[in-house]
Amino acid sequence: MISALSILIGYLIGSISPAFILGKVLKGVDIREHGDKNAGTTNTKNVLGWGPAVLCAIFDLSKGLAAMWIASLLSADLIIIYSSGLAAIAGHVLPFYLKFRGGQGVATAVGILLFNLVVILRENFLPFVDLLTLSVLVLGLLYITNNGSVIAIVALPGLAYFIFKNYSFDVITISAGIIIGYIFAINIYNIWHKKLFVLKPDFYHKVKLWRLLSRPAALVFPILLINGQKKITLILAGAALLIFSLTDIVRLSHSKINLFFFTKKTGIYKEKEQRKFSSMTLFLLASFLIMLIFSMPIAVTAMVFLIFGDMFSKFFGIQYGRIKLFGKSLEGSIAYFIACFVAGFFLLAFLPSLSLEIIICGAVAATLAEMLPLGVDDNLSAGIISAAAMFLAQKVF
Repeated sequence: MISALSILIGYLIGSISPAFILGKVLKGVDIREHGDKNAGTTNTKNVLGWGPAVLCAIFDLSKGLAAMWIASLLSADLIIIYSSGLAAIAGHVLPFYLKFRGGQGVATAVGILLFNLVVILRENFLPFVDLLTLSVLVLGLLYITNNGSVIAIVALPGLAYFIFKNYSFDVITISAGIIIGYIFAINIYNIWHKKLFVLKPDFYHKVKLWRLLSRPAALVFPILLINGQKKITLILAGAALLIFSLTDIVRLSHSKINLFFFTKKTGIYKEKEQRKFSSMTLFLLASFLIMLIFSMPIAVTAMVFLIFGDMFSKFFGIQYGRIKLFGKSLEGSIAYFIACFVAGFFLLAFLPSLSLEIIICGAVAATLAEMLPLGVDDNLSAGIISAAAMFLAQKVF
C-alpha cells in the first residue's frame, strides 16, 4: 500500500506543470502551442521570459526530490523512494489533466541525478584522474560547441562509466544510470527531431564522411597488439600499406588513372591528395613504423591518438572552427587534444605500465604535431612524434 501510494504521489507531483500554469496565468496561452511546443524551462524562457523560466526551472528541478522526500516520510523502501522519483519524471512527461502531453522531464531528471551524485560522492569521492578527465571533456566541448545537447551525448556516457567503474551496483548507482540513459536519449531525440545540431553546408565538401567514420576500423591493430599478436599485426598493416602505396604510385604516375579516383562516382580521395600520397597511406605508414619501433603500450596509445584525434579534429574543427591557427582552427586542435587525453585515460585500464603524466605528454605532442605547420602531413607526423614523446616521458616518470 505504501509503495503504491508513494509512486502515485510521485506521479502527481511530477504532473504539476509550472510552464503550462504560468503560460495560462501570465499570458493566457497554452505554452505547448508556442515556441518549440514543449512545456519546459527553455520554452518558458522563449515565450514568457527569464523570470517565469527561473521559477519553472526551480520547481521542475525539485519535483523528483520532493516525491522522494515524501516517500521517505512514508517509510517506503529505498527502491520505492527512487521509483517515486522516476514516477515524478513520468508525471512531468505524461500529465493526466493535459491529455498526457507535458514536457520532456529533463530538469526533473537532472535534479534527481544531482542528488544521486551528491550521495555517491559523499561516500567515496570520484578519483582525481576521473574527475580531471570528465572536466577536460565537458569544459573543452563547452568552449568548442556551446551546445548542451552535443555535450550531453558525449559526456553522459563518460559519467556513467566513471560511476560504475568506481562504485558498486546498488539502488543509487542504478538509478543514476537509468536517469543518465534517459537524459542521453532525450538529447538524441532533440538533435534528430528538433534540429538542435545541423551540419554546416560545406561539411561534406571538406571531408569524406565515409573515410572519417571508417577510421575506427584501424582499432584492429591496437587490439591485436594488446593481445600479443605483434607479428600478425605488422603483417596486416604492412599488407595494407603496400596496397595503398602501390595504388598511390600508380595513380600519381598516370594522370587519367589519377583523375578517375577524383570523379563524383568514385570520390575516394580528397582534392588536396591529387598530387601527393593519400592520408590513408601516410596513416598506415605511421602505424607500421610505430609498431615496429616502439613498445606495445606506446604503440597502442599513439595509434589510438591518431585514430580518434584525427576524427575529432576534423569533425569539430569544420563544424565549429572559429579561430584560424596555422591554416587550421583552434577549436579543431582542442578537440584533437580532448580525444587523445580521454582515449589515453581509458587505455590506462589496459596498459598499466603507462601513467597519466605519460598520456598527457603524448596527447600534447600529438596535438602540437597536428596543429603546427611542420611541412609533414600530420597523419604521418602526429603518431610518430607522440610516440617519441611518450618514450622520453617514460624515462622521466
